[in-house]
Amino acid sequence: NSRTKRTLDIVGAIVGLIIGVPIFAFAACIVVVVDGIHPIFRQDRLGYNGKAFSIIKLRTLPIDVTREPSVSRIAKKPQYTTTRTGKFWRRHSVDEILQFWLVLKGDMSLIGHRPIPMYYLPHMKDLDGMTPDSVQSYIDIIIQYKPGMSSLSSVNGRGNLSMLEKIDYDLQYAQQASFWIDIKLLILSVKAVLTCDGAK
Repeated sequence: NSRTKRTLDIVGAIVGLIIGVPIFAFAACIVVVVDGIHPIFRQDRLGYNGKAFSIIKLRTLPIDVTREPSVSRIAKKPQYTTTRTGKFWRRHSVDEILQFWLVLKGDMSLIGHRPIPMYYLPHMKDLDGMTPDSVQSYIDIIIQYKPGMSSLSSVNGRGNLSMLEKIDYDLQYAQQASFWIDIKLLILSVKAVLTCDGAK
């Protein structure tokens, strides 16, 4: 939560928006024309100090896709049927571009933990190896720093990881976080995006 980290976020977000907004605008037009749906998806996520915020993404799933708040849904992200163009946008992380705005706004950071959907929270205690106390301990730790566009889990498996593996990586980051680790993770994040490593 240092001033240096915030400066890095602002500079990175501005650069990301300059490069990414034209790409996102083009993608949004394609979604409207080809998929025939509204291009923006919003969802409440757990943010800094426990405050919920609305994440913004390019819509890649059909509007009628049901996200049941179940343990199986949380434990391992299922493979939904995407829209006609959705798989491409997700694979190349185009759906995440508008989160640079949330970084600039201060709701997110470039590096942190991936923000958890609010509807996950009541069900996390039912995951194998988790208890109400361990869930609360995890939440108490991660709300002390902003959720990130990328994270330690994002460069170590991303969509291939289980929720428990992501939790472990989030706790590791909380213990080790520093300016230079953020720089390292930013470089690895760019590599992961370019290679589509773990993207689903």
